Amino acid sequence: MKDFHYHAHKYIGVPFRHRGRTTRGLDCVGLLILAAQDCGYDHYEEFPYGREPRNSILAGVLRRHFGNPVDREPETNDVVLMRLRKGGEPSHVGIITTHPHGLGIIHAHGAVEKVVYQRLTDHMKTGIVEVYSWQEKY
Repeated sequence: MKDFHYHAHKYIGVPFRHRGRTTRGLDCVGLLILAAQDCGYDHYEEFPYGREPRNSILAGVLRRHFGNPVDREPETNDVVLMRLRKGGEPSHVGIITTHPHGLGIIHAHGAVEKVVYQRLTDHMKTGIVEVYSWQEKY
C-alpha cells in the first residue's frame, strides 16, 4: 500500500464540486475520502454541511476518523484542518505531501475550481488549526 499523499496526487486537476465524491468533481472532504479509499479504508462517515462546515462539524468528523490532533508541525501524509480567512472558522482540509521546496499540500481549491498541489507557504501554515496523523491511525 502506498502512502496516503501518494494516492491524493492522482486527483490533481479534478474539478472542484461542492460535496463532490467522484473523479468528476471533488471538494476538500471528497479528496480525503477517495484517497483513503485508495489506501483500503472505506469506513468514512457521510455528514451534511453547507457551503462551509460550521460549528466544528469538520473537526468532529476528523477526530472520529483520525483520533485526536497531534501536537507538532505537519508532516507528509498528515491531514490538516485550516481556516481560509483570518479569524474565520476552520472549514477546509488538505493532505500534506512532499514538495521540491519543503512541504506541499494537495487540496480541492474552490477559488481555482480544481484539486491542486502547492508548496505549503508560511502564510498557509498560519491558517492550520489542527494536524491529524494518517500514519498513527492507519
